[in-house]
Amino acid sequence: MTPDNRPNDRQQRDRRVVSSRLATLLLLLPALGLCAVFIFIPATLAIAGSLFEIGISFSNWRFVGFDNYVRVFNDAVFWIALRNNLIIVVGSIVLQVGGGTLLATLLDRGLPRYSTVYRTIIFAPMVISTVAIALIWLMILDPNTGALVAAMRVVGFPMPRLGWLGDPNIAIWTILVIAAWQYTGFMMVLILAGLQGISRDLYEAAALDGAKGMRAFWYITLPSIRNVVLVAILITTIGGIKVFDLVFATTQGGPANSTQVLGTYIYLQAFNLGNMGYANAISVVLLVFAVILGWAQLRATRRA
Repeated sequence: MTPDNRPNDRQQRDRRVVSSRLATLLLLLPALGLCAVFIFIPATLAIAGSLFEIGISFSNWRFVGFDNYVRVFNDAVFWIALRNNLIIVVGSIVLQVGGGTLLATLLDRGLPRYSTVYRTIIFAPMVISTVAIALIWLMILDPNTGALVAAMRVVGFPMPRLGWLGDPNIAIWTILVIAAWQYTGFMMVLILAGLQGISRDLYEAAALDGAKGMRAFWYITLPSIRNVVLVAILITTIGGIKVFDLVFATTQGGPANSTQVLGTYIYLQAFNLGNMGYANAISVVLLVFAVILGWAQLRATRRA
């Protein structure tokens, strides 16, 4: 190659790089447009709206600065809702991820026959809409005619005086169990996919060294599916933070705000009480809370 041709070669390489970058940008534009319309613009409007006092008709905007945020942190119901979100996050990780791991291990190692049938039955609640799930459980838990009440009377088990969803002390835990019933099957399928990627040679080698049962599960199975479990925990955490439909369809945050979560409290303030600016402030706090939790989990995933 002569020296005269080198600039031309560099120009051609530069053109290819530019063309490649333009092609990448064009491919990203639809996704970026959707993100802008459904994420970035609404988030920006929520942040801006949190600095105003806004009625439900959006007709009167009065700038109040950070007064809405001061009100948020002095609001006792906000702290109840935040506590309930944390209860649902932690409880869902224990019940859904823990239960899904145990069920997946049982189907993978203990019940190889008819495993497809068992998987279908356990996964079935996941494909039912959350509102339908709520209606089903409202009928089951009805304190007068519910199937669970009838079963408890037969075995002589005491029934909560106000019902499972009417007692402020146990209502949030009842919702937690309903959510686990719906989503544990999904966690089971996710973790089962990870389990089926583990080589059987590892278990055979461990058995020769005397590692069977729980020892094999603890030292071989769990380390092998660690990344899958972390993904399951992340998905469950996101679901626990943004939970709305199940709570709204069963208790609407009652009784006495005992099941109020941030999603239902934002809805209450915005559409029932007409405090749009205050609802925006709660939404921004929820966004910050979700970002912090997501960042913490990403750091934990990278360290793992």
